[in-house]
Amino acid sequence: MTDIELLSKRAHMKAARAEAGFFDHPSRGSIIASIDHTLLSPASTPAEIAVHCEEALKYGFASVCVPITSVPEAHRVLKGSNVKVGTVSAFPLGTIPVSIKSAEILWALEHGADEVDAVLDLSAIRRGDKQAVSEELRSLREAASGSVLKVILEMPLINDTQVITTLRQAEQAGVDFVKTCTGFGGGVTFYHVALLRTAASDSMKVKAAGGIKTYADAEILKALGADRIGTSKAISFLTQKA
Repeated sequence: MTDIELLSKRAHMKAARAEAGFFDHPSRGSIIASIDHTLLSPASTPAEIAVHCEEALKYGFASVCVPITSVPEAHRVLKGSNVKVGTVSAFPLGTIPVSIKSAEILWALEHGADEVDAVLDLSAIRRGDKQAVSEELRSLREAASGSVLKVILEMPLINDTQVITTLRQAEQAGVDFVKTCTGFGGGVTFYHVALLRTAASDSMKVKAAGGIKTYADAEILKALGADRIGTSKAISFLTQKA
């Protein structure tokens, strides 16, 4: 059995046990504090972004995640608070040149973003072009120097070998988070988070995102090792839980 097969087997076992209810239940507070409150509609108005940020302040979420052009408004509302301003680069496809992704990151940081979630070049990952992936990761890390960089692996579209290979390259590049997916190519699974947490070093953080709609799912994902939970449904499922 290869190292990757062994990691996959362990992750499958962890995910299955958690889905069956065998996990340490994280506190409600720890779940709330891990949420990236997400609003990525291209039609979002400044007023809607402001309301979204006020919700994050009210609940004490980790951050908001908003379209890049909405970063200045989010920064205005959240300035001086503990809630971070997050945005996305090359979202949702990742199919733009690295130089443009880097320029997006720089613009976002200059206008008040604290964190950026960047979609990687999935074609390079799938064709096994390690050099291209490494160069992209280094460029993105350089652009986001001093700020939190999360790279999106789009796990529903790549296999375990590609996931773990890219994860290790991200660690070498000094990336802060690996993120499961955008939700556009399929949603996050418990296995996705279990695999990343099983394969990653202690210094690498994991963000679960893509179709997280219930408190129960957020609870399991957190228990499996997700450091952040990206969702647009947090208010809904926290209200229902309460």
